[in-house]
Amino acid sequence: MGTVAPERAGAPTRGRRRAPSQPNRWRRPVGLLVGVAFAAAAVWAQTFAYTRDDRGGPLTWTGGVGDEVRASRVWVQARAVHAAKTIEAPGLGGKTAIAKTTGIFLVVDLAAQATREPQKIVSLEILTADGKRYTSTDRVPETQTIKQFFVQPGWWATGPAVFELPVSELAGARIVVSSVRGFIVEPSLPEVEIDLGLDEAGAARLVSEAKDIYSLGNKK
Repeated sequence: MGTVAPERAGAPTRGRRRAPSQPNRWRRPVGLLVGVAFAAAAVWAQTFAYTRDDRGGPLTWTGGVGDEVRASRVWVQARAVHAAKTIEAPGLGGKTAIAKTTGIFLVVDLAAQATREPQKIVSLEILTADGKRYTSTDRVPETQTIKQFFVQPGWWATGPAVFELPVSELAGARIVVSSVRGFIVEPSLPEVEIDLGLDEAGAARLVSEAKDIYSLGNKK
C-alpha cells in the first residue's frame, strides 16, 4: 500500500486589511439556512452511503478450497469436498446413526485455528449461487463435526461440516463459517466464505462419484 505524504502548509501571506463592511441584516438568516442545508445534505449522504444492510452486515473474508483464509477471529481451510447418499455416524449408546436423503449430503473437510483467543464454531452454512442458505444438517451429531471443538491458537482442529441440499444447488456453492469466543452468539458475526470450486461440470462429477455410505468418526 502506498503512503501519501501530507502537503506542507505554505508560509502565511500578508494581505491588505480590508475596511469592515456595513452589517447586513440578511447575513445571519442566510448563514443559518446554509448551515441547515449542509447538515441536511451530510445526513442524506451518510444515509445513502451506509444502508441498514451495510451497517448490520457481517465482515466477510473469502477464499477457495485449500486456502488458509484468515479472518479477525479464526483461520479456516476447506481441505476437501465429498458427496454422499447416506451418512453413517456413531450415535448414543454405541449405536450407529444412519441418515438418508432424497437430495445429496455435502461433506466439507474443514480445519480451523483461532487467531488470538479460543473460538467456538457456531454457524456453518452453504450459500448457493442464487443466494439461498442451508445450515448444517441436524441429522448428524455435532460431536462428529468441527462444531464439537473450541479451536485454539497455534494448532489446527479438523472435522467435517455436513449439509443436506438438492443436487441442483451444488454448482456455485460456498461454505460460510462463523465463530464466537464463548457461548453467546453475537449479531453480525465476522465470517469466512469459501468457494467450493463447483461449476456445473464439477457438481455433476461430484454427484456421480457420491459414496453410497460416508462414515463419520471422531476427527481432531
